Amino acid sequence: MLSLILPAIIAMQAPQPAPQYRVEKLRDNVYCVFGQGGNVGVIVGDDYLLLIDGQYERGLGDLLAAVRKISDKPIKYLINTHHHGDHTDANRMLSYMVDGIIAHTITRTRLTKEQENRDAGRKGGLPNILMGEADTKKEAVMSLALNSSEINLTYLGPGHTDNDITIWVPSARVIHMGDLLFLKMLPYIDTGSGGNFDSLIQVIAKTLSKLPDDALVIPGHGPTCDKKELARHHAFLVAIQQHANKNKGKTSKEMADSFDKEPWKDKEPSFVSWESLFDAATGRGPGRVVRN
Repeated sequence: MLSLILPAIIAMQAPQPAPQYRVEKLRDNVYCVFGQGGNVGVIVGDDYLLLIDGQYERGLGDLLAAVRKISDKPIKYLINTHHHGDHTDANRMLSYMVDGIIAHTITRTRLTKEQENRDAGRKGGLPNILMGEADTKKEAVMSLALNSSEINLTYLGPGHTDNDITIWVPSARVIHMGDLLFLKMLPYIDTGSGGNFDSLIQVIAKTLSKLPDDALVIPGHGPTCDKKELARHHAFLVAIQQHANKNKGKTSKEMADSFDKEPWKDKEPSFVSWESLFDAATGRGPGRVVRN
């Protein structure tokens, strides 16, 4: 099926400079594909593949070409770590290739809402295998058997959004964190989509407590890392939280200006500035730079 659909997808794309799609093997049967949008996880089973996120539809041909460098086995399932378009925009086309799209219940709800005003030809690709409930206070788990590999999906409450899940592969000791983890950049907490700074800290702390020391980590954006780096990111979030709590009454800009950034020089501001990060930490704003 993949060999039939891939040429058609490539042909649909308008001529443009080819983006760089890089494949990294983490351990055993788990890979990460870097390209346009959120990092894609690929888990290779005995007979088929599982894909974690699919980036943008416009780059799907290049993404699938990169996946084929790993294996030409068919993709059986697609997992959405959350609803944002840089992770789910390719759902519609991928839905023709996979047996099912797996996500949290709220992910489907948000994607359904986003598609309400689309033309009929742009609708589809909604998750159809769901975990969790609409109540964000209720944690949820799901286990999949990908041939001989066990895969554990976990929802621990709001974080980057209100519908982020992690995907843990015990045999390879690799976890995909989705956008619960941004590396080499300031993290985005989408408060408009139910993201919550304080809850994000709790979610990462709970995740850390369950990971073995040699775990490898795929972030939603940025390079792969180990548990130590995930713990360092958690310490960064705690430092932001503590600084905000100590400076209540000050503006987000004043908090940002007085925060000691020296230990965190690798945290580059992009669409999230230091001020907008403190907006998210204090519940004052959307967690990103708003451009008119």
